[in-house]
Amino acid sequence: MSENAPVKETIVIAEDSSPNRKILAHLLEKLGYNVIACESGQHAWDALNAAGTTGVVLIISDIMMPNMNGLELLQKVRESEKYKTTPLVLVTAVSEKDYIVRAKEMNVNGYVLKPVTFQRVTSKLQELFPTKTFPKLAG
Repeated sequence: MSENAPVKETIVIAEDSSPNRKILAHLLEKLGYNVIACESGQHAWDALNAAGTTGVVLIISDIMMPNMNGLELLQKVRESEKYKTTPLVLVTAVSEKDYIVRAKEMNVNGYVLKPVTFQRVTSKLQELFPTKTFPKLAG
């Protein structure tokens, strides 16, 4: 690898719904990110801790999932020396208000409401990374 080549920024997704996971991964890849798409919080946590995982700039997680939900993943991330300052955004349905309150107490970095759309994802990324420029994709 050449010294000048930057490590591609990586976003880890935890989403148990296959269609939602594919949509999110596709949008983020179009924006130039390396994406690690996982079907549960546990898989995302394993991926974060796998040897060679570098350049993680954001974790996006659904709240309601089997095998470690979004709040459990958020707690593990916040307790982790390596990832405690990494932004974590939860994908949520409006009906999950109790979880949103708990997530706020655990320093979540924001929410993306379902259904996930390009506009919602890019506006959240713009909020988290104000110095970055994101392309406008034709809908």
